[in-house]
Amino acid sequence: MNKLAKYLNIATIGMFIITGVLMVLFYAGGLVPDQVHETPVHTDEMIIWAYILFGVATAAAVIFGIFNFLTNIKEAKKTIIGLVVVGIFIAIGYSMSDGTPLEMPGYTGTGNVESTLKFADTILYLTYFLGIGAILSIITTEIIKKFR
Repeated sequence: MNKLAKYLNIATIGMFIITGVLMVLFYAGGLVPDQVHETPVHTDEMIIWAYILFGVATAAAVIFGIFNFLTNIKEAKKTIIGLVVVGIFIAIGYSMSDGTPLEMPGYTGTGNVESTLKFADTILYLTYFLGIGAILSIITTEIIKKFR
């Protein structure tokens, strides 16, 4: 086992221990008095720990992704092609999206604006495109397997 794997195992064990301690505190630490809903005393610590774990996971994904991208040139070309295709789908979804404000009686929020609506439509269209692509790839893979 190399040194990096050893350190990562130690870090993983440490994160599990911290998570376990926080879970015990969260569930056994009592409730905040005089609240409308039951609110555990250590809710803030759990949320902060979740943010920390999210940040560590995001940083690891980005760092290892960049490292893999730079060390494996053949796969890097495939990655770039994939990103370009997703970019094209995003552009198509954006061009199809509509930013017309909606008629919503009683709504007083700030989300009924053109930019938010176009963003939401773009993400919905991208989800549709990727879902259809996933279904087609599953069907295509099964058909190819039958003829091999």
